[in-house]
Order: sequence, then structure tokens, then C-alpha cells
Amino acid sequence: MPLDYKRNYKTMRKRRKIVTISIVAVVFLLASFSILYFKFWSGGPHWNPLEQLSENRQNTSSESTSVEKTEKRGMALERQQIHLYTIGVARIYLSDVNREYVRVEETVTDKYFDDALFIGDSRTEGFVLYSSLSNIKAYCSKGLSISRIYTDAIVPLEDGRTVTVMEALQEQEYKKIYIMFGVNELGWPYDDLFREQYSKMIQDIKQLQPDALIYVENIIPISAERSATDAIYNNANVTRFNGMIETICKEQNVIYLDVASALADESGALPPGASVDGIHCNKEYCDKWLEYLKNNTYKLK
Repeated sequence: MPLDYKRNYKTMRKRRKIVTISIVAVVFLLASFSILYFKFWSGGPHWNPLEQLSENRQNTSSESTSVEKTEKRGMALERQQIHLYTIGVARIYLSDVNREYVRVEETVTDKYFDDALFIGDSRTEGFVLYSSLSNIKAYCSKGLSISRIYTDAIVPLEDGRTVTVMEALQEQEYKKIYIMFGVNELGWPYDDLFREQYSKMIQDIKQLQPDALIYVENIIPISAERSATDAIYNNANVTRFNGMIETICKEQNVIYLDVASALADESGALPPGASVDGIHCNKEYCDKWLEYLKNNTYKLK
């Protein structure tokens, strides 16, 4: 019996059409199931559509609170927030403080610091405690940084309030201000953020204390033993950050003090007998620090 090629061809086309439609349908069903699974059921064995709806509404109404919590939780890993500080109309313009300074040749006495203020972290706190300077005034605290001086209330006032460093600077005028920050910032992952925040801090202090000489002390080195075993607190980082601080001081036209050179040994590290923990100076080296300050003062030209 001869083959009916025409009828066989039509049958074949019909079968191919059915197979194609079946494949498309299966693919569509699989894709739909996958979307539904990842959107709803992948949230865990206890997922509930009503609970999800309630959670979405709560997230929408408390968006600012959620962002705040996320920022606080991720401060150590994420780019830190730049704290902008304003006090209304500036009393001076930055161009007005581009003054020229000359170094004073003679060594000053303790009286020079009667109208001075020291601002810094735990290293400055140690300097306040252990140096022989009896008339010292300081706004300092363990863990204080160039961003936390805007947020941490660490300065007690006579009226019983405790305020931030920047708020306290509005309460009393000083003729000299010594600033030392940087060791707590060695772990910051963004150099540009450090430069921006450090520059901002100096600008704000200028604005609050327009008649003061601004001294910026660089970062004291770490002991060689501590530096060799610490990924953050090491002298390679100290040198790099001191380079940024020196550049900032030139840009902001404030006085840069190389305190590190007066305390470091031949290798550029803090000597073994200078510190218990490799970071904070003991009494002997706090007095060396003070001696450097007394021999490196400036006045307006």
C-alpha cells in the first residue's frame, strides 16, 4: 500500500505543534512557580502573608528609624557619616584667618598655657594626667575622634550640663588651642573622608575661636612590637595619616607640630620604655612631649 505523504506531513505538523505548545506551557508554569517560591515561600517555614503585609506597612511608616539603626550597626564597616556643624552666621571668613606665623625662639614657661586648651583622645587624656603641667585645661576622652567631638557629650560645664566639645567651645574663649586626633581614625577605610572630616573640624574650631592660635599635633608613633603585630595600629598607617594631617594644616593655614619626632626612636617607633601598651605615653614621655611644646611655639608675624 503506497504511503500517503500528504496526510503524514499534516499529522507530523500537528504533533510538532502540540509538542511546542506543551513545552511553552511547562516553561511558563515553571517560571511562575519559581517567582512565587522566591517571592513568598523562600522567606522561611513560618512565613505568613498577613504578617508580611503588616511588616511592609511598618517598614514604610518607620523608614527613618530603620535607616538610623542600620547606620549605627554598620559604622565600623561602612563609610562613616560626615557630621556637619553650623552655629549660624560665621563670625569670620576663612580668608580672614590666612595669617602668617613665626616661630618663637625662646622656650616658654608653664604660664604660656594659662589661656590654652587641649583637645584630643585618650593620648591627650594621658598627657593631662601625667605631664608636669599644672594649669592645663582639656576637652578629651577615651575613644574621642574627629567625628565624635560633634556627638559625644564629654565636657562638664559649671551649670551642671555635659556637652560636646563643639558646644563647649561656644562657652569660653581661648588664645591657643592644641588638637591631637588620628590614632582612633587609623582604621577608617576612606582617606578622603578623613581629610574632609579633619578639615571640617578645623574650620569649625576657627569659626568658634577666631582669636586663637590653632596648633595641630601629629600622631605619636606606635611601639615597634605593637606595630609589627597590629593590622591597624602600626607605624605605616601613622606615617600615612600624618602626611594627610600635614597637608590639611597647610591648606587650612594652621600650625603643624611634629610631636612624633620628639618621642620616636631611631626607627621611628615609640621606644619600648615609653609606654605600657605601646600606644599611650608614660610620665617620662609625657614630659618630653611637654618639653617639645614649650620649645615650639608661634606668634603672628
